[in-house]
Amino acid sequence: MISFKRLKADAADIEVVANIYNSNKEFLIHHLGKEQVSEKFIVHEIQDMEEHGFCSNLIIENGSGIGVIDYMLQDDGYVYLSMLMLDVAAQSCGKGKAIYRLFEENMLSAGAVKIRIDVVDDYEPNVIPFWEKQGFEAKRSDVLTWGDKNSSVVVMEKKLTQGVG
Repeated sequence: MISFKRLKADAADIEVVANIYNSNKEFLIHHLGKEQVSEKFIVHEIQDMEEHGFCSNLIIENGSGIGVIDYMLQDDGYVYLSMLMLDVAAQSCGKGKAIYRLFEENMLSAGAVKIRIDVVDDYEPNVIPFWEKQGFEAKRSDVLTWGDKNSSVVVMEKKLTQGVG
């Protein structure tokens, strides 16, 4: 069973999240320009996301943390999905799709009408095909800055409809 647990800056969560990030070396190189992150970096990220109104969650499966999902649900029903990252060991087996569907169901229940994601597209293989399969459409190109790294992104959106996944 998969569930979401609100991230806190406690030692246990921080260690799990750092391990998830660091299992995704290619992601880190292309998004942050570094091969690994420290637990101090994770603490700062959680605090920074919270200060900007985001909800950061650990994705739990059978009692273990397998991923991270960060998002902001605004009062008008617009959701900005900042990140969905799975530990590399949990990838390419259908879990990402299942986790996204659970997230979308949760957002629909909370009154969401549209979800936006910014997908870094300046390297291959990127995850644009994954998001297209989830029903997202490219709207425009932009530049995203995370840390000291600027990346080309495709801004993608999906309109939500009750009963449609």
